[in-house]
Amino acid sequence: METDKMSTASSVGAAERRPLMQALVIERRILFACTVLIGLCTFIWITAVCTEKWVVINGGPHGIYLPSNRYLLWSESGVWEICRHVFQPDILIAIKTNASITTTPWPPDGRGLNGTTITKCTNYLSQPILENGKFLDPAYNIDVANYVRTMVSFGIISLFVMAMGCGFSVYTFQNPRYMFKRLAAGIHFISTSCTFVVVQVMMSTVDHLKKNVRFVYPERANHSYHISFFLAWFVVLVNFCAAASFLLYSRKRKGDKAATDELAMADEPTIIGR
Repeated sequence: METDKMSTASSVGAAERRPLMQALVIERRILFACTVLIGLCTFIWITAVCTEKWVVINGGPHGIYLPSNRYLLWSESGVWEICRHVFQPDILIAIKTNASITTTPWPPDGRGLNGTTITKCTNYLSQPILENGKFLDPAYNIDVANYVRTMVSFGIISLFVMAMGCGFSVYTFQNPRYMFKRLAAGIHFISTSCTFVVVQVMMSTVDHLKKNVRFVYPERANHSYHISFFLAWFVVLVNFCAAASFLLYSRKRKGDKAATDELAMADEPTIIGR
């Protein structure tokens, strides 16, 4: 039986197989490029998740007044931390009267010239400090903390799945059987879904901050997405393209449809023993 299959595969001439060989070369190059990009995306994903360059909330050239007698200049948000850059004016002004010197608070209707710029960071993975039943950090929000836990969980899962998908992609070059390409395609689809969840939850987090957490996202502020957000989208698209490519080239090619006898035999039915 195997001899008949070999003779059928070998009966195809070189002229007939030349277009198949050209298609095979293109296929190998595409899958190799996808594999290299997936390996690169593993490190890009680590960089994106570990940096605070996802979202920038801009308070304008003069800042936006906050109830804490500070002015929000801008803030940078990562997956689990938000760092706010605020202007702290000299809030007490001495006024000399006939008999004594009194003090008055800094007027909240405009930003003064004297003061310092400080950075206040809120880590949503850390345990918040309570004081009189309220969070000591006014930027901390329970819903945002839940969003952060979701992003961190899916971010870690997607990292391991991407590494696994890269390994299976490399194995498909050693064993060209169609089932391994389909397995690699399935793993890439899973990593696409996990990374996409992180991006979508980040967008939902920004929307929640805009509607509910005015201390972080004041009413007159605006936001823009930064480099890490676009790196995350790049990882999502690369994983999707890799999944589609491996799935497209995972069809069976037996007999005269295969470019070589080895590929023809690899896609023949096989009884998998113990």
